[in-house]
Amino acid sequence: MSWTRWRKLADRQGWYDDVFDYDGPCCYELATGGPRGGDIQPHYVGETSNEKKRMCQYGRDGSHLSRIINRYLKDGWSLYYHAYCTDSKEKAVEMERNLLARHKYDWNSMLNGDH
Repeated sequence: MSWTRWRKLADRQGWYDDVFDYDGPCCYELATGGPRGGDIQPHYVGETSNEKKRMCQYGRDGSHLSRIINRYLKDGWSLYYHAYCTDSKEKAVEMERNLLARHKYDWNSMLNGDH
């Protein structure tokens, strides 16, 4: 298995919540980038038992990250995600923990009070 390609979730025009196809567990990254997919920078890592449902939550309104995401969208950035599908939620959680241990995701840090 490998990471999916980056998919656009939102831009200034609105949210894209109808392009998801996987109903299983995954680890995912949220990122900002230019409107055509340039300069993509990951900001957040998460895990879920159902990629399609979780990305639809982000695609509708930004979920628990709406304030952060809306600030970037207002500044002209687009929101992207990619995912790594796993066999179980436990494997997705393990992958998320490993990525958090190796990389500093600024949106995770802000939510956890690390700033």
